Amino acid sequence: MARKNILIPIAILIIAFLFGLFQPKFFPSTSKLQNCYHAIVGDSSSLLQIKDPTADQLTGELIFQNYEKDSSYGVFNAKLDSNQLTIDFTFQSEGVESKRQITLAKSGDELLGEGYAYKPISDCKKVLYNQGLGLIPFDMKLPLHLFPQMRLEQMSEEQVGWTFGSGGFKPIQSAKILYTPTKGEPVDAVVFFLWEKSVWNVVANPNEPPDWGVEQWSDQAYVFSVSGPQDCVYPNEPDCGNISEIYTYIYEKSSYVSKVPKYAPAQVKVVKTKTIHDPETGYYVLSQFNILGIKADQSYRCDLIAFDKAGKEIIAWKTDGLSFSPRPSTIYSGQTNITPEQVPTVGSSSVKCEVADAII
Repeated sequence: MARKNILIPIAILIIAFLFGLFQPKFFPSTSKLQNCYHAIVGDSSSLLQIKDPTADQLTGELIFQNYEKDSSYGVFNAKLDSNQLTIDFTFQSEGVESKRQITLAKSGDELLGEGYAYKPISDCKKVLYNQGLGLIPFDMKLPLHLFPQMRLEQMSEEQVGWTFGSGGFKPIQSAKILYTPTKGEPVDAVVFFLWEKSVWNVVANPNEPPDWGVEQWSDQAYVFSVSGPQDCVYPNEPDCGNISEIYTYIYEKSSYVSKVPKYAPAQVKVVKTKTIHDPETGYYVLSQFNILGIKADQSYRCDLIAFDKAGKEIIAWKTDGLSFSPRPSTIYSGQTNITPEQVPTVGSSSVKCEVADAII
């Protein structure tokens, strides 16, 4: 009986030891932190990286990427106590170093605070953010962990001049992302151009080096192109790897998010349909029309059809352009070539238009 009484507490101790040994595996602690957390609010995002989440004194990096607003990034020391993470954040914002304390509440797997709900993710390097391009109506998806080393700048008139020549064809808008390395001089990691399509059709020679970039998008009036280094420009790591990582996104069309204003149908009133003759270029059918409600600084694109006197279609064509400022309600027109035999048959025309805010 005495032996039995001794075995009972021994068995309890063994069970307690085994439970303590395997409890973390089968019943993980809710207070355990992860290496990486990501949060999104609208077009802005934040990335929190913890070097060693098991340490008593935590260290890491924190990024607040605010879309087209002042952002901040830096390093921190932190401590987790009773599911509250207190962070002492030393950060840079607009070239000024500051310090502040941040408190995040741990709720399950998430960290909550500063208006963000941070969710754990497996790899910080896979998180992308949308980089606005200033006056160019596109965003580019780029690695968020490299945000502190990247900065959007407008290209200077001088740089545009020596790139394309002082009196040559030039883009109507240009911008670049400057990468600041851990060692060495900053470099233009990505260069962006917005062209008038008529100019692009002249400069985009596939047999010459692509100073003008590679086309990523176009419509009837404009072309958006990008350019970047094809090889690593730094001998050291991590800069060489970072530039190579950025390069993987440059020529992927999925890396770009269009902010081009969307077209919407507009009411049109056809004013006159007539034919004209140019001794050098031939005969034309011309449709004159009003685009009702069009405003200054708007683009239009129209589908036109000419009909004969019996109402049968003769020819269809398209026209586009910018509204006439300061009188956008004036008469617009579109014309196309026809044969001399078709001239006496022309009776009427129809016009359907769409309008959108101009992108420049």
